[in-house]
Amino acid sequence: MDIAIMKLRLRRQIGAVLIACVLSSQMFVAASAQWERIDPTNAAARSLSSDAREAAQLLGILPKVEKLIALKPTNNSGSLNDEQMALKIDVMDKVLGASLEVRMVAGRVDRELAWSYSGLNMLQAKRQKKLNLLTNLNFMQGGTLGVLSGPMFLHGLPKTGTTLLLIGSSVGLGLSTIALSQQRSGTKKVDGGTTVLADVFQMELPSSPAHQTEVINGYMNAVPPNATDGKTRNQKLVEGWKRGKYLRTDSEINLQKLSAYVPAGKDYRENIHLLQNRIRMLYDTQYTVEMLHAELLDLLRVTQ
Repeated sequence: MDIAIMKLRLRRQIGAVLIACVLSSQMFVAASAQWERIDPTNAAARSLSSDAREAAQLLGILPKVEKLIALKPTNNSGSLNDEQMALKIDVMDKVLGASLEVRMVAGRVDRELAWSYSGLNMLQAKRQKKLNLLTNLNFMQGGTLGVLSGPMFLHGLPKTGTTLLLIGSSVGLGLSTIALSQQRSGTKKVDGGTTVLADVFQMELPSSPAHQTEVINGYMNAVPPNATDGKTRNQKLVEGWKRGKYLRTDSEINLQKLSAYVPAGKDYRENIHLLQNRIRMLYDTQYTVEMLHAELLDLLRVTQ
């Protein structure tokens, strides 16, 4: 009987110890979670990345973003007070407007690429048509003179036959030379309107576009975060094009042609090579502009 009572007491003591351990562990986990929420040293949730900071500065909301981040530790319930809600709405409104501005510029570049590809395809088709004509003429004249020279040799007129062969060879050489010259020929009038490359080249235009893009202009004219050379994004683009031989000269006329900007009283024409260079530059510019989306995303994440 005494042994049974002792076993019962022992079981109760063990149960009490286990319950105390479970409660202690739960309290420790809850305290740790609360401390993690309010810990001011939690850099991942409190600090702005360099990209997010640049985006906030471009949008003119850096003080509001910093204030919104500073208010986050004071509210652990998950709900937002009136001040936090107002700040978050203002930040999201600015980010959405900048994102739409990026899409507007990217859509403009898409249209300019379509113009450039249309002109390039037209010039390439005209060039190919001329090359096909020259090739057919070369085969026809060579075959015709070759057929005519054969009977001359058979009828004892080698001098006439040789003359016909020399004529055929000379005409073939001339047609081949013309075909080679056609490889880089073919021009068309510059049309389609001024492209975004005019902004990259910092050209002064007589009239401003209907929709201003202050955020994009500020982004392209700014030095990227953590850059060591101190060059803006526009300067980096121009430097890369020069290094890749897409921009061989920075003369005013060449920059105007690449930008498809025709001043009053001028009549510029563009060829295949210029259109190919413009297409490459437009793609590079579009990619650089759309990289602003990554900074806007970082800004949204840090303010959530």
